[in-house]
Amino acid sequence: MSASIKIFTAVTFYMCIVCAQGQFAPAAGQPGSTAIFKDSSIIVNWATGCEIVKGYLQINLPDSGFVSVGSAVSAIGKAGENGVVSLGDGGIATLTFSSPIINGAGADFCVFENSFLDTFLELAFVEVSSDGVYFVRFPAISHTQDTLQTDGFGYTQPEHIHNLAGKYRGLYGTPFDLDDLKDSVSININNITHVRVIDVVGSIDSMYATYDVLGNKVNDPFPTPFPSGGFDLDAVGVIHQSPLSSPNIHQTAVLIFPNPFTNTLSISGHIIQSISITNSIGQKIFSELYPTLPCTIQSNDWPLGTYHIQLLIDNAISTFTIIKQ
Repeated sequence: MSASIKIFTAVTFYMCIVCAQGQFAPAAGQPGSTAIFKDSSIIVNWATGCEIVKGYLQINLPDSGFVSVGSAVSAIGKAGENGVVSLGDGGIATLTFSSPIINGAGADFCVFENSFLDTFLELAFVEVSSDGVYFVRFPAISHTQDTLQTDGFGYTQPEHIHNLAGKYRGLYGTPFDLDDLKDSVSININNITHVRVIDVVGSIDSMYATYDVLGNKVNDPFPTPFPSGGFDLDAVGVIHQSPLSSPNIHQTAVLIFPNPFTNTLSISGHIIQSISITNSIGQKIFSELYPTLPCTIQSNDWPLGTYHIQLLIDNAISTFTIIKQ
């Protein structure tokens, strides 16, 4: 039996159980909710890098342009601290981490949106990768009816949603359990390096609709032709991470600023054995052994975009993502 058939069979079986019970987990604060508050002690880390492909203000009107609220930096770090980045219709955020996410007991990471109500839910699919190339999607399920369009300010019940980011109101993360993907051959669930969040195009028009794992149209607020339209990504929190390095220790001891930067980048803090900086396609553009700290790097001739810094500290590597703009 193929991995995809196994996943579909497992989801179908789970669906039967849920239908018998009548619902998925309810809103934050209610008995049986799986919502994770941003200050929960089970969150041990946060995304350190993010790349964004923004979607349309309104996908069926391409001339409407693209959403504009927030940037990749908004999705880095703790929920509730750096604002949000709006994805727009079909927009994509790809997040990276200082240490790989691994499969542990229960949820392994959680995704935060900024909804102000338990029932105003802008949703997104979630995918993971072990190499940034091959991604596998969590088996999302929507029980929301798909015969009447949820309008731009319409409501969705969290009890009807499973494995879709945005299930919970702001500052409460939606959990994802890598055990759901244990039969996937394209990823190593004990070495997840990338999490991808993809806005659900909530239209029930078959030309633009997006579908859950069972072929149901996912109906959420549409259209939302605003600069802040679509899924508003706040943060991704890590619950289980690889113990091979100690990124929290290193990151609290190192200051990289400003981020985003323009023509000068500074690194200070802990004793650093080496600095290596690569661009978005992996080309090394700067390296230095045992730099004098604080280290000031001139970047006038660097193109705008995303860069990755690897710092060797105490014989362990910590990775950071920075953006030149």
